[in-house]
Amino acid sequence: MKLKLSSKLNDIQISEIRQIVNLAKKDTINLGIGQLPFDPPAALIEAGIKSFQSGQLKYSPNAGLPELRELIALEHQSQTGKPTTFENVIITVGVESALYITFATFLDPDDEVLIPEIYFSVYDTIPKMLGAKVKTFKLNTDFSIDFQDLKKKITKKTKLIVINSPCNPTGKIVSLAEQQSLADLVAHHPLLHLISDEVYAELYFTPQKPVSLAKFSDQVIVLNGISKRASATGLRIGWIIAAKPITQELVKIQQYSVTCAAITSQKAAMPVLRGECDQDTARYREVLAEHRALALTLLADIPKIKVVAPEGAFYCFVDISAYGKSKEIAYRILADKNVLTIPGIAFGKKGDRYLRISFAADLTAIKQGLKALKAFFVTE
Repeated sequence: MKLKLSSKLNDIQISEIRQIVNLAKKDTINLGIGQLPFDPPAALIEAGIKSFQSGQLKYSPNAGLPELRELIALEHQSQTGKPTTFENVIITVGVESALYITFATFLDPDDEVLIPEIYFSVYDTIPKMLGAKVKTFKLNTDFSIDFQDLKKKITKKTKLIVINSPCNPTGKIVSLAEQQSLADLVAHHPLLHLISDEVYAELYFTPQKPVSLAKFSDQVIVLNGISKRASATGLRIGWIIAAKPITQELVKIQQYSVTCAAITSQKAAMPVLRGECDQDTARYREVLAEHRALALTLLADIPKIKVVAPEGAFYCFVDISAYGKSKEIAYRILADKNVLTIPGIAFGKKGDRYLRISFAADLTAIKQGLKALKAFFVTE
């Protein structure tokens, strides 16, 4: 079949993550998983069932149900101390949709977006599809921000800077000092905005919950959702929190791309935002902390690899550069040991010295998988 497709797709490929995941077998030990293995909270399930049973299957407003948006606004206000109403919130079809809507609202061809040099692939792909230019800023060896490099990368064409905390894939949480520095930086550029992807904010291993970047600056667009905190990736509920003049423009892209998020999913999300599922999320954190400790202990027993302990999310970003490049290593591990890991090249060129290993798996899988990894590396 001959096709004449948009030139936007010329340099767009299926992500490295999807390519290797598609090769996994039924019996593969999956340490590449990007979602929680737990059942969703009972309150969430009950709210979704009730929505179906009562026939609530109509459209919602383009921006989402006002009552859900108000709950999100109240949570955000309690965390940042800044007045927030439902008019500051748009419900999206997951955080990737939130990213697309935000990028499409702000970016013209040849505008610039700054993203960290190790990044979730959609931060790079979506702006390029829109004709914008993506530049990366450096990270330090502990994955903190190299502010000297970041400042040098800002030009008159820079519209957005993307921050992800806790980070996929590194597990790094942007410190309070870094957040204040980001706020100070954009204060000198009134037309520049920070996109703060906070979807992993409820999954942390630090004594205190991560603070939203919006607490430090009004030039912040917050993206979040229930996929991680409620183990409900399939509901596809995310949201954007921004100043009203911004949300009034964002909703135009929402209307002409997806119309609205599914109303049953919005109803199912409401108990999460009412706090009815907080104990479930706390339990997820406790189990993940146990899995994290096991993974770090077993990884420490593998010679010549390095790991910066993750502060949030559920990944270890493991430096395997002593053995080779990430893609070759990941595919050989899958072929030789039947263990799925994610090559770090999936997160940018600077990630090529790493493998992403998820500890959102059961303890048996973590033990067997990392034992197999040790056997693989010891024979190298």
